[in-house]
Amino acid sequence: MRSPSRWLAVGLATVIALLSLLPLASLAATWWAYARDVGLPLTETSPLGYDGVQWQDDRGRVVAGYVVPRGSASRSGVATGDELRQIDFLPVETALDAEQMVDRATGTVLTYSLRRGGQPLRREVRVQRTPTFLYPLTPTLWSASGWGFGVVALLHLVAYLTVAPLAARSVRARRSRMLIGAALLWVAGNLLRVGWVASLGAPPAGATLRGGVFDALTLVALGGWITYPALLLDQSLRTRAARMALGQGRWIVALPPLVLGIGVLAATVLGHIGPLPPDAFAVPILFYVCVYVAAATGIVAIQGASAGVTPVWSRLGSAVVLVLAGLGAAVALAQLDAGPRDTQVTSAWFVVLFQLFSVLPVALVSFAVLRHGPFDVLLARTLATLGVFGVAFAIVTLGSAALDAVLPGGSQPLALGALVVLVLLAGERLAPTLRDRAQSLLRTQRQRARRRLERLGARIQTVVDVQALAEVAVDTIGEALESRSAVVFLQQGTERWVSATYRPESPTFTSEELDLIWGRIRDEGHIWSRNDELNESAMPRATAERLRRLGAALAVPVTTGRGQPVGLLVLGRKVRRLGVYNTEDVDRLRAVAVQLALATERLRLLDRERELVRQTAQAELVALRAQINPHFLFNALNTVAALIRDRPDQAEATVEHLAGLFRDVLSASGQSTISLADELRLVRRYLFVEQARFGDALTVEIDVADDLAGRAIPAFAVQTLVENAVKHGIERQRGGGRVTVAARRAASATDASQVEITVDDTGVGLAPGTPYGVGLQNVADRLRLLHADRATLDVRRTDTGTRSTLRLPLDD
Repeated sequence: MRSPSRWLAVGLATVIALLSLLPLASLAATWWAYARDVGLPLTETSPLGYDGVQWQDDRGRVVAGYVVPRGSASRSGVATGDELRQIDFLPVETALDAEQMVDRATGTVLTYSLRRGGQPLRREVRVQRTPTFLYPLTPTLWSASGWGFGVVALLHLVAYLTVAPLAARSVRARRSRMLIGAALLWVAGNLLRVGWVASLGAPPAGATLRGGVFDALTLVALGGWITYPALLLDQSLRTRAARMALGQGRWIVALPPLVLGIGVLAATVLGHIGPLPPDAFAVPILFYVCVYVAAATGIVAIQGASAGVTPVWSRLGSAVVLVLAGLGAAVALAQLDAGPRDTQVTSAWFVVLFQLFSVLPVALVSFAVLRHGPFDVLLARTLATLGVFGVAFAIVTLGSAALDAVLPGGSQPLALGALVVLVLLAGERLAPTLRDRAQSLLRTQRQRARRRLERLGARIQTVVDVQALAEVAVDTIGEALESRSAVVFLQQGTERWVSATYRPESPTFTSEELDLIWGRIRDEGHIWSRNDELNESAMPRATAERLRRLGAALAVPVTTGRGQPVGLLVLGRKVRRLGVYNTEDVDRLRAVAVQLALATERLRLLDRERELVRQTAQAELVALRAQINPHFLFNALNTVAALIRDRPDQAEATVEHLAGLFRDVLSASGQSTISLADELRLVRRYLFVEQARFGDALTVEIDVADDLAGRAIPAFAVQTLVENAVKHGIERQRGGGRVTVAARRAASATDASQVEITVDDTGVGLAPGTPYGVGLQNVADRLRLLHADRATLDVRRTDTGTRSTLRLPLDD
């Protein structure tokens, strides 16, 4: 026995389906009554004729109110304002007479007797077929049709390209992609048909190749228009309650689009279905679309008002679309006739506008899914690119007009070609800058968050404590992504967790909660999200529900390059009520998690290095080899990538020096000291790479006495001083500066037994009382282990920046 709610749901679906076919049923009833009363069978209807002219009555005359460019009449020489006297030598009294004579003459050539400026004219006009669902009745209406479908098609294309990456991970996104794709078929197909009629004229009569292609394009477009309301209604019925209520009755709502689709297909292929031409389906399809859109948005509004039910998309947007769809259905049923030749300009405006409106609900579905993707970034890039193209078009157009005014005889092809070449050359140089500037004007919150997270990657490289690392990371991530709360856990050792929180909310995600899911996180290493569009983890349902109750929206493993999780970042929902995380947020968090893992590994190595320094210089040096700064490598690779297109020779040289730098590092492995010449070779390679990065902002001078080239010095001591000068001096100095490396014997008699190596920079200078960083402390510790108190390291502020002085004994 079915429950009353199920019977109610099936009954409602049946009412919706029958209501959507009301205009088609009304036509069938009218034809049946005609056949019964008159006693004549319903015969076929030939295609309506079209000459490309909107004839109007004007004070007892019939004049051409609008002649469609490139239409049959236009190509035959008929112009706007011409007075029509006869068609095939039969008098024409009214505009209705002209339309009826043209309607019956499809595929033939008519002789038009005209008057223009008091002079009689005669034109031979071939009558084409009326372009189905297109209304070139006035210049404004025809232009609005082209621009309207063009803009809507562009927005749908952007939406489709943005939702496509989400479809791989979300069933809901795949359904939304199908819905957007169906709507895109309609608007893009109609845009192509408008372009066809505007450039090639109306489709010819009879079975021709051009007519067949136009019919196929019409069928594709109508297929999209008929299909997408059914997909929209199906999307609104995807809640668990709706599925349970309808059961197997969901097939009922598929009947109207099936009936209309078969009818349109038969009428287009056969030219008619009984007395029904393809144009007669305009009002039935429009009414069906409005009814289904109203039903879909009404269901969502009702679901959203029910406790415990999450609406499929925005309730407010659904309410607005519901009202407009209801209005459209009422007007279509009460005011519109069944064909474009009988439709006046006002009605045609309504049809065109509601054709465009009928795809508006797709925006509700698109936003519900696209907010999980980088839609705002793609839209900003699209608008920026269109802006650049618009500037180039304006330059060429205005330049051509100027050439027409200046050059004798108008703009010559050679001069116009030279203008285009200049625009292309200027565009090659200026387009990237203009596009970047335009994108900066359209900068979104997500882009600002991206820059904050990129800066975090550089900042965490300077942190020297795991607890401080966790605090810096969680605060920056929480603020950048506007999270209500966040917590990060990082492993310190094999069993100890270090954690930090950002705006903790009750109930909080604690280390006890972490222990419950860490096994799954450690084994999978995938991101968990409360939204299906972003979820990558096969988390058990009970565990996922527990995370939701704790307010978690994202759980991102902190994973090393080897794929081993060493921590977990958990983010709560966003502060904004409708704010959600998107694919760009997830990708950025994944990159930050890798950097956190690298930083954690680096801090582990630093701890190990400090321990080894206290033992032997050799062990300390091995630890130092393990501490290759990944930030330097990232900057170097980014520099090479930037140079490849514009300066490939310099890019190649930079790669060679970078390879030589790491080769020198590996060759010095296991050695506590190396020659000054080898050390300076490494320094030169390092500075070459940094000069490629900074350009003219970094100048380098190296002055070393020849007799000191073979002098043994602690490995990487000078390189550390130079790196410190660049990183903490020049990089922070606006406008760059100079790094000078010098090596000489001590000048004074008391220091004659020492060699003095200095590294000067013109950077921001050393703040008073600043302690040694990790690198400088390593150098000082190794000097003490190798030479006791006979070697010194002195770093002090100067008038122009910072000077680091290394003094070593000559007799060791």
